[in-house]
Amino acid sequence: MTVPEAGSAMEGVDAQQVWAHHAIHESFADAKLRSARWKSHGFRISPEVLGNLKERLNADRRSTGNSGLALGHYVDAALRHLPKAVEDQIEMAAAFEAKQLWDQERTQPSNYRVGESAYLLMSTLKLALQEADFGRRGTYVVSAAIERLLASLAAEGPLRRPDRQRS
Repeated sequence: MTVPEAGSAMEGVDAQQVWAHHAIHESFADAKLRSARWKSHGFRISPEVLGNLKERLNADRRSTGNSGLALGHYVDAALRHLPKAVEDQIEMAAAFEAKQLWDQERTQPSNYRVGESAYLLMSTLKLALQEADFGRRGTYVVSAAIERLLASLAAEGPLRRPDRQRS
């Protein structure tokens, strides 16, 4: 990753927190290069988070000129960077759930294509949460992961096309 220029939107951002742009680039490239490995999975995402995600997607399409960016790339990127430990996932989800306590909007199921690691995570998430006594709250895990991605994207500024690797 490159170091942000002085005066850029990323100035003052902890280098450890600069991951979201790379995650989107990585997800998009994986979808293009290994599309046969991407599978459709059903997701429920908090309506507010989904609305924010759609706004960010449209802004990133404009800033990169890439109309091929899709919601699935962002869902995949968020899930690729979800903490591996179920306890950490539950902690994120519980914090998100506490903020949404009075939200009455219902989630609607949607299918998104995601890469292998995100698909594997989602295919085992329900059971993992049940085993940890946090069942039927996968929506909060996914929504918290996407909200975390969106916060990092906001801190990193407008998405740009990655630098080309020339040999």
